[in-house]
Amino acid sequence: MLFPFLVSLVGLFFLLINSICFYRTRKNKDVRYLIIMVYLILLFVEELCCNIIGFIYPGSNFFLSHYYFIFQFISLSLFFYSLLSNALLKKMILVFLVLVLMALSVQYYNAPDLYWKFNLLEIGITSGLLIFYALIFLIQNFKSRKPDYLYFCNGLIIYLASSLSIFLSGNTDSVIFEEPFLLDFWFFNSLFYILYQFLIFKEWKILRYKSVKNGTELTAVFDYLKKI
Repeated sequence: MLFPFLVSLVGLFFLLINSICFYRTRKNKDVRYLIIMVYLILLFVEELCCNIIGFIYPGSNFFLSHYYFIFQFISLSLFFYSLLSNALLKKMILVFLVLVLMALSVQYYNAPDLYWKFNLLEIGITSGLLIFYALIFLIQNFKSRKPDYLYFCNGLIIYLASSLSIFLSGNTDSVIFEEPFLLDFWFFNSLFYILYQFLIFKEWKILRYKSVKNGTELTAVFDYLKKI
């Protein structure tokens, strides 16, 4: 299925662009920005390996999904811990982070063969909690005027909800069209992934604009003070 694979490469290309953008403008940024930067860079490495292995040895890259979901859960849990202001919610995020990692560790210890398969418990609980955290952020900032990371959270919800529905519905190998080419659920998942990357890029542009604007205003203040 060459066409869906090419579409997935488009998503990988946009992920690379976002990684470069966040890395180049990392100077003097807060911890949330740096977490997203590290998340994007390591995600690109994982996705690149996944595409290479999947293209050369189809069906042999499932083990990489564990690194993806666990790393994503850890990094974005820390991101939302920093982003949310409510003390109870912050404590809840840390508790869930520890409990989920412990539960998955016990599961893999008892069933090591899961390493070579998709782990639906891992996918469901990590993605579900991240969607929950993002929804809490959106609800808390419903009346706010374009808070930081609004586009990122919207993109995260859309993409994770899409991939989660595919995994939990049991349609990971289903094909819904056979003509004129094989088009499976992963194709649509790739489209949502591209949308996710587009919203991340939009978030970066807004953060960069605010940073430049604040820097310009600060420079103007210093110039004014010098004239007094």
